[in-house]
Amino acid sequence: MTIIFPTMKEDGLGAKRGAHFGKATFYTAVDVIDGIVQEVSVHKNPGHVTGGCANAVSNIQALGANTLVVSGIGADPLKKFLHVGIDVYFDDKNDTVEDALRDFIAGKTAKINPDHSCEHHH
Repeated sequence: MTIIFPTMKEDGLGAKRGAHFGKATFYTAVDVIDGIVQEVSVHKNPGHVTGGCANAVSNIQALGANTLVVSGIGADPLKKFLHVGIDVYFDDKNDTVEDALRDFIAGKTAKINPDHSCEHHH
């Protein structure tokens, strides 16, 4: 399983999470098998101005992601992620990737409720 966490710096598991997936400077990708971290990689967010949110979805999909953990996301990109088979989880409590990952692996992070998506464009 490859889990993507939007982040602001290239600090791996210690990175502070980005407030919104589209505005994050980086995506921290964590490969997990049977609850054990196999690899951590950091990728620059190429942005999504020219392709709209569909481009942002394909950027994350290109990283091999099947899971995205966010603290904010628009309704349209949420629908697009779900359409391409990427599960989206909501976590607005943990500040770092490491803390968010720990809760996710422990099963404490719920799939996003559409009510948690942003209705305005970012």
